[in-house]
Amino acid sequence: MPPVRTAKVNSAADAPAPGLETPKKRLLKPVSKGIKAATFDYSNREWDGLYHRSIGTATRTIHFGHHFVLTDEHIEDIAVLARPVREKITQLSFRYSDVSYDAKNDARAVTNQGALRLTKILPNLKVLKLQGTAEITDEGIAAFLKNLSSLQMLEVTGTIGMSNKPSGRVFDEFRQHPEWAPDLRSLAVKDNESDKVFMKSMREMSKLRPSLIVSLVSRSQEKKWGDWELTSTTKDFGNGRKMSTR
Repeated sequence: MPPVRTAKVNSAADAPAPGLETPKKRLLKPVSKGIKAATFDYSNREWDGLYHRSIGTATRTIHFGHHFVLTDEHIEDIAVLARPVREKITQLSFRYSDVSYDAKNDARAVTNQGALRLTKILPNLKVLKLQGTAEITDEGIAAFLKNLSSLQMLEVTGTIGMSNKPSGRVFDEFRQHPEWAPDLRSLAVKDNESDKVFMKSMREMSKLRPSLIVSLVSRSQEKKWGDWELTSTTKDFGNGRKMSTR
């Protein structure tokens, strides 16, 4: 009787590819009361392993502050909170304000996939402000507008460096779907005024939503007292026309 051949085990082939990390395992977090407005200024010392103590059944607002670096991983952290907790959250904001030499404050790593995920885990958001982004494009903005039916205020703006800017496509989609975010009153995006297609689409959409203010935001930095400070310029449009610059 011929010997039985056994499958050769190739440990090198079965191992994760170099550079790929094993997905982080997350367990459903216990339900706590938490606080009404949960604020996190630091990614590591206030969020990691601790966030579920502040976000609970009493929480309505989550705010990320001036020393926080927001990523898709933080969105996945929120996903393991209990559904009764997540469904009560109506506001989420990330503030981009620190551009000093030792700054650790941006949302550059949040992707379109993270944006879509956020709409699924926090479906009742009315206010969503994401400053300091770089990777969220038309696709991510459209996901917010399509999936967050209660949305009243949306901001997806950038950093001082290079980042993806929205094109006119997101405004075309929004114009073609009046059922998306019917109560939206404020929409702030990265300034792309030099793009004629972008501006034409934005103005046409704005005319169909006369109660909506569209803000185009650009950011830069200037040196003061030996360090860098953030400056912003905002151009407001309503009913297809420019209203103000601030």
